[in-house]
Amino acid sequence: MGKTYTGIDIGSSTLKMAVCDGGSIRKIALEELPEGLMSEGRITSFEAMADFIKAAARRSGGMTKHAAFVIPQADCVTRRIQMPAMSVRDLEINLPYEFRDYITQGKDKFFYDYAVVGTRALPDGTPEVMDLLAVAASKQVINDYARMFSRAGMKLAIALPTAAALQNLVRGNVSARANCCIIDFSHATTQLHFFADGAYDVSRVIEIGMIDFDRALGELHGLDAHAASGYRQAGLRDEKDLEAIRGVCESIAVEVGRALNFYGFNNPETTIDTVYACGGGSMVEPLVAKVAEYIDLEQRSIAEIMPSASENVSLACRCPAAVGATMGGGR
Repeated sequence: MGKTYTGIDIGSSTLKMAVCDGGSIRKIALEELPEGLMSEGRITSFEAMADFIKAAARRSGGMTKHAAFVIPQADCVTRRIQMPAMSVRDLEINLPYEFRDYITQGKDKFFYDYAVVGTRALPDGTPEVMDLLAVAASKQVINDYARMFSRAGMKLAIALPTAAALQNLVRGNVSARANCCIIDFSHATTQLHFFADGAYDVSRVIEIGMIDFDRALGELHGLDAHAASGYRQAGLRDEKDLEAIRGVCESIAVEVGRALNFYGFNNPETTIDTVYACGGGSMVEPLVAKVAEYIDLEQRSIAEIMPSASENVSLACRCPAAVGATMGGGR
């Protein structure tokens, strides 16, 4: 049994927490964020977020102090890169230059980290190339997060991007297909994360999400966004509901199909054979069914490749990154 962490993933509308010990999920808790606490993918007040996390952890109970945090995508740069084989010291010196086209501030103002995805050697066995999943994040932002968790009564033990957290679910997992796509039907967007040979490759973002369902249902029933979200999560009730969201389902399905085809065209050596669905939209049956019409792939729940959960199993598919963040470098 591994060390127990509380994985924390802060989305645009929901705080997701998962207590994991490396082999199983002990507890899952999801809490809707107060309006205005997140804006364009960033926390608007670290103090207010800390107080909210502390209160949410107290309400849920059983949350451990060591936090494994999924850095919001707006606060980090993640790249899959190849570099000549070199020592760890030389890699630490050279890695910042791989982000020169993405970072406008001085390179010394960022933390850099990496995971070795694979290596290629010369015929005589001498290492030649390293394949890396690399990330850069502002030191100021990471320090802000560390203070946020301290105020919440926790310790920031692990911080990693979504790509690395999800890779922990796929890489080395005998239950997962090595060439797959994780589709996150989230609140503001629909995100596709592609994996080749078990390693993260690239992501695509579709600017349509559950908020568009809620707007359609809100307009139909005269509800505000919050009430419409609760209405959707309670289950669609009749043909009028289905008709209201039909156009959103169609739009997402079309874009998902295009993104998968585009990836296949640009990566002919990798054949994606399975998609794993997660996020709130993965429980909207009409959406899942419509996506299936536009993709010639097996579509499964991401819960199938996650550790077993002792409670709230139905919530596992809504917090895969929070779970993956607790799992270190793999199994």
